[in-house]
Amino acid sequence: MLPVAVGWVALAVVVVVIILFCYGIVKYYSDRHESEALPTVVTVLTLSLTLIALFIIPVDILSVSATKDKEGNFLGSIGDLENLGTNIRTLYYVLYGLIMGASFLLIPFSYFYYEEFDEDSTVRSRFIAGLKYTSFLVVILVVLFVVGIFVKPGAPTEVDYKLWVSYVLDKQDGGERSISFVIACMTLLGYLVWVTYTAYGLSAFPIGLLRGKRHVTEEASDIVSDLESTREKQREINSRYLTGKRITEADQRKVDLLKRHERTLSKRNTQLQNSQKGLARLAAVCKPFALLFGILFSLVSLFLIVCFLLSLIDKIAGSCGTACGFVISHPQLKNPIDLVLAFLEPYFPLDYIILGAIIFFIFFATLSGIIRIGIRFLWVHMFSIRAQKSPPQGLLLMTMLLMFALLTLNMQIVNLAPRYTMYGSQVYIN
Repeated sequence: MLPVAVGWVALAVVVVVIILFCYGIVKYYSDRHESEALPTVVTVLTLSLTLIALFIIPVDILSVSATKDKEGNFLGSIGDLENLGTNIRTLYYVLYGLIMGASFLLIPFSYFYYEEFDEDSTVRSRFIAGLKYTSFLVVILVVLFVVGIFVKPGAPTEVDYKLWVSYVLDKQDGGERSISFVIACMTLLGYLVWVTYTAYGLSAFPIGLLRGKRHVTEEASDIVSDLESTREKQREINSRYLTGKRITEADQRKVDLLKRHERTLSKRNTQLQNSQKGLARLAAVCKPFALLFGILFSLVSLFLIVCFLLSLIDKIAGSCGTACGFVISHPQLKNPIDLVLAFLEPYFPLDYIILGAIIFFIFFATLSGIIRIGIRFLWVHMFSIRAQKSPPQGLLLMTMLLMFALLTLNMQIVNLAPRYTMYGSQVYIN
């Protein structure tokens, strides 16, 4: 078993990698003409915090497993173990507290702050407007915290108000209950993201690699044809007014629309011509590898779906149902991910690498679903996420969706690998 310090050093390295990765993702999709410092910082910070909260799990398991030998005896004092547990629990609460602050304060404020941008607006007016609209979400957060204080399993069933009040105002864990309740509400929203964007992305992500993109020459030929058609329509409308007759408002709107469409097509045609150089040639060389990765990721998606199904069946058959939240202390079905992670846990960082691969695969699957579906409210399309073309508001909402999905993944890791997350490599000794 490796020293616990190795795990924390590995986590520090991972934190740096996560921050650089999130910054690269945000810059890749940001529209360079509309990019602004505040939305960029907030999106990078929120994504980084959520990923770090996931990547701390293997280090937590290593820290606990390293305190016992193979026979289950403590290697240190009970006080040291309690201090270790308190420190890790505090780190979790700090991370999740920051995530709540980002989701209820920073992201909404950044969104409304950018929305208020205008040629005549000042930083002060934008700041005040952002605070005004964000205050509504602050009220929701406060309400959730208050409700979280009252939600406590095992509350007295008899109508004894004095006992009930003292029970509710228990100061030992009231704050923890509130944070847990708010995170649970956010995780519930994450399940909506899972059944839409993540579920779609698990198939769209590998299929997109298998299909590949249209050949540049084919797309360029279609654009040239569209350009000719657009210009022909403009000439047709203008020919009606060669005698000096005043153009009607309806035809003027059509001409303006056609001119905007022509500018868009011309810009896209220029981009395609430039894409024939540099990275496009590298992409052509890597195209066979994209096919291989498409096949591999299709198998990974199928494998994850099977593992989720096994976990679901095990919960339905072996748990005590809704009374305990479908928690199972002794899983009956052999979940492959659970077995692999529990086996590799003594050989840290191999379990770290496997779990990290699963996290990033779900991340890219959800991102792929967001890109293909777009950011919508029910049937209303709000923003599209495209490379170098995404507005700051779209990136902030994309970050919110990814954050909810990753919070749900935190819960799903417990379902996929219950032995690993609860006991690591430890086993029962009869």
